[in-house]
Amino acid sequence: MKVKNVSGGPRWVPLLGREVADGEIAEVPETQPGHTEENPLPIVWPEATWEPVSDPAPDKPAAKAALPAPVAADDNGKAAS
Repeated sequence: MKVKNVSGGPRWVPLLGREVADGEIAEVPETQPGHTEENPLPIVWPEATWEPVSDPAPDKPAAKAALPAPVAADDNGKAAS
């Protein structure tokens, strides 16, 4: 899962072993080490400091900038009119 640091400053994340800068998006685990079906250990990312970031849907590609229509050229490389 991905979360964005919205705390207003850097945050140390022991599970990642590093600091996450303010506004940075980080890939984080959803469960603690030792998680099992019998003993679920979910990680709660507090809303006051972390905001979930969703991935774009696989069937909806990211928007692309519109490209201009190709222009035909004459034999000298100049745009044909």
